[in-house]
Amino acid sequence: MLWGRRRTRSAALTAGTLTTVILLTGCSAHLDAGTAGVERAQRELSALDGVQSVNGSGANNLPFAGEAIVTVTADDDLSDADLRRVTHEVGRWIHDTSGPGTTYRGSMEADGFAFSLEGRASEDDRLLAVVDRLRGDDRWLGGDVDAPSASGTGGGRIALTVRDADDLVSGWEAVRRTAASSGWHTASTSASWSSAQPDVIRSYDVPDLRIANDVAGTDDTVGDPTPEITAYERVRAAHDVTRASVTPGRLLLHLADLDDVGDATAIARQAAPDAQVIVDGGIVTKDEPRGDDDLPDADDYAEVDRLAAVAARPGVTAVSLTPTVVDVTVDDPDGVLATATALAAAAPADPVTSIRVGPQTDAADGNDDAADRDAADDTDRLSVNGSPAMLGASIQVGTKLRGFLPASSEQFDTNQSVAATLSDAGQVPAFVEAVRPVLPDGTGLYVRLADRGTDSTTELTLRDGKLTAEPLRDGEERGAVRTDLERALQDAWNG
Repeated sequence: MLWGRRRTRSAALTAGTLTTVILLTGCSAHLDAGTAGVERAQRELSALDGVQSVNGSGANNLPFAGEAIVTVTADDDLSDADLRRVTHEVGRWIHDTSGPGTTYRGSMEADGFAFSLEGRASEDDRLLAVVDRLRGDDRWLGGDVDAPSASGTGGGRIALTVRDADDLVSGWEAVRRTAASSGWHTASTSASWSSAQPDVIRSYDVPDLRIANDVAGTDDTVGDPTPEITAYERVRAAHDVTRASVTPGRLLLHLADLDDVGDATAIARQAAPDAQVIVDGGIVTKDEPRGDDDLPDADDYAEVDRLAAVAARPGVTAVSLTPTVVDVTVDDPDGVLATATALAAAAPADPVTSIRVGPQTDAADGNDDAADRDAADDTDRLSVNGSPAMLGASIQVGTKLRGFLPASSEQFDTNQSVAATLSDAGQVPAFVEAVRPVLPDGTGLYVRLADRGTDSTTELTLRDGKLTAEPLRDGEERGAVRTDLERALQDAWNG
């Protein structure tokens, strides 16, 4: 039987901790087989010499069948021999307990280093040889080790987390030497550091500093990032680097001070002339599109860099950039309009397709819908969003919305959306008078009454100069408050 590979951890791992996550195949007559499997593992694995604690969770997929996930934490600072013994005993327990009723998979962790359980003791010993080369050094917080896949589709992985930022490069050297000795010539290797969690590792944390031999999100083969590491070290010696991604042919740096970006870029390009050097700083951050092998080059940010210099004004707290998007965070409505006006005057050009100015968005689903975002509370919020060609029109609408906050205006070629808030239905005539001269035809209009909940939000569309109500969705009901507000808006607009 082949022992399954470790899945992403959800629990924090501390240095000096040995954790084993196991998915077993066990025969169980228990109705809730997954839960019963966890309970058995907790009871029996806790009795192994060197085991500190056992935790787990079970899934009862079918009656008398399921899966169990068990985390075994052993005593700290096990010797190499004791770690090998515990690994073999856990593996033997899995093998001997296997059956058709319950499915288990797993991995182990030794002093913060997680590694998958393989199908044979000899395979685990090869993994342990890699782990033993890294653990026991107080500079390392922990990491992950995965063997190359039997199918050959994966080349293995060795990832190290350092305790202090100053040890990042030495951590990388340790990983590189370990990978060379392992014989995993195509292994993905990395060293990283995070300021947010100095004493734990969580798989979903994005590190502040990272050196790796491959570029995340691409299918590129692994390479040697030595020139990029040299560039990183030289920039760090001259400026305060707060975030960095150092990979073959690609160097991303964030500096504490925006004024240092030009000098840092020159230093990095001199040290790594063939690399894509992308630098930002202060309130300006550059984000790379995810899930796209065709990552942007440094030159692709030239236009948004120009616009960021315009946007970095008093009152602006953040400027987020991709090659096509400029997102500026400003809380004060008057500051929103002034900043958006300055950006429009700068004549944004290709490849920029979207400019947004307003308070920070909290859209968890990434859709950033105007009605959901700005009608969600009663704070003094105004946002203006638009394509370069329509940003001016969006500002015009936003200016008229100043008295009906929270509000937003989004104006694009394929989508026009406006959201506004009225204190009560008595404001309808004033609202219509304000926005009628500037509202583009085709605009979706979302109007709500303050303190009346989402049931008071109308959904209207301006078509050929007339406001029409959007049809109800399946199962949706139009309450009296919404009905009355829609009727009042249509009567005031359509006459």
